Amino acid sequence: MRKITHYILYILIAFTALLNIRCSGNGTEKTLLPELAHAESVMFDHPDSALHILEAMPMPSARRDKENHALWCLLVTQAKVKQLMKISSDSLVRIAYNYYKPTDNARRKAMSALYMGDINYDLGNIEEAMQYYLEGKTEVEKTDDYKTGYLIMSSLGKLYLYRRLADYALEACTKAYDYAVKDSSKRYQMTSLQNLARCYCISDKLPEAIDIYHKCSDLALEIGYRYNQYYYDVQSEIALVYTNSLQYEKSLEILKTFPKIYQHYSLIGTNYLMLNQYDSAYLYLNKALNTDNVYAKKTIYSSLYELADTPQYRKYLKTYCDSLLFYNDSIIALDKGKEIIAYKEKYDHQKLITEQQRLKLEKADAQRLLFIITICLIVVIAVVAYLYQKRIVRKETTIRKQSEQLQDYMLQLHEYETRLMHNNRYMEEL
Repeated sequence: MRKITHYILYILIAFTALLNIRCSGNGTEKTLLPELAHAESVMFDHPDSALHILEAMPMPSARRDKENHALWCLLVTQAKVKQLMKISSDSLVRIAYNYYKPTDNARRKAMSALYMGDINYDLGNIEEAMQYYLEGKTEVEKTDDYKTGYLIMSSLGKLYLYRRLADYALEACTKAYDYAVKDSSKRYQMTSLQNLARCYCISDKLPEAIDIYHKCSDLALEIGYRYNQYYYDVQSEIALVYTNSLQYEKSLEILKTFPKIYQHYSLIGTNYLMLNQYDSAYLYLNKALNTDNVYAKKTIYSSLYELADTPQYRKYLKTYCDSLLFYNDSIIALDKGKEIIAYKEKYDHQKLITEQQRLKLEKADAQRLLFIITICLIVVIAVVAYLYQKRIVRKETTIRKQSEQLQDYMLQLHEYETRLMHNNRYMEEL
């Protein structure tokens, strides 16, 4: 009887343990596959090599090896993001995000949230991207992964910066700079300083912005970016700050030191226009028209249209006006096209999410049905066992009572025999 009870108890314990493992899906961490460890070790310096390693290896099974499968999805996404490759959906990194979210692995949770944010930002889902960045910010604070901390705070800072949320941008960019310093990465420190300077620009704190820009330039020179496009982009932003501060001569002084291939003709022409040096402004603004950027041409023609208001260049007024209207219309059409594409991508993305949610619901319904059937079977087994046990107990009780009764009868019989013997002896004596 006790053995049957023990067997039922063992079945219940085993089922509970199996259910917990099935529901959690993240028990004891397995050893990482050698290819994944190798790819992760070269990721920051050689993301192309990391992607080649990941694509060459067999993809870990999504059913038998969930942990390595989730890490594979995360690292493939990381390698593609680092190479600025076009990613049309967050479905791959979402596998890693959903796997790591219920775990205690703060570093992996922060990384998956970072790349969920990056991909959604590129897809135009700005609010979703912000939420993922904020999730990553919370998780990365529990770790000492300063590179991931910098990337999250830098992305969050740029998101705030482009939306002109000055206070939030300044806080995020300052935190990004702190992470860059802790990581001892001068390249990260340099880009953080550039974003900090931009924060001061949108806050109209131009002297502070110029100081930060100079620190950024000094760091670029220290790294060896003296003849690099990045260094002259920073110098151009410094010159633009001087232009916005109405210090046109100072701005020109910086811009004229650039090598010819890096010269910013549009800004030079604008400075000359503000200084009423119309011939030089005309020369540089026309040089600046040698670009394929529609937005830049619209800005240049706007300056040329302003220049045509002077007597010596009034003959070009109609030409510049027509060109300005043409490029303005082109930009409107381009923005509408981008908006349509963005809506289509958002629709396709939402459709994919809906399909994934439907599949998840179907899977959850199947699991729920299986769980209910299993519980019902266990209940039925338990009831049958209980009834069987109760029946056996009842039989045992009946047998015990009958045995006790039999013993009573035997005692009574013995008493009767003793009394009979006593009576017989008495009769003989009489």
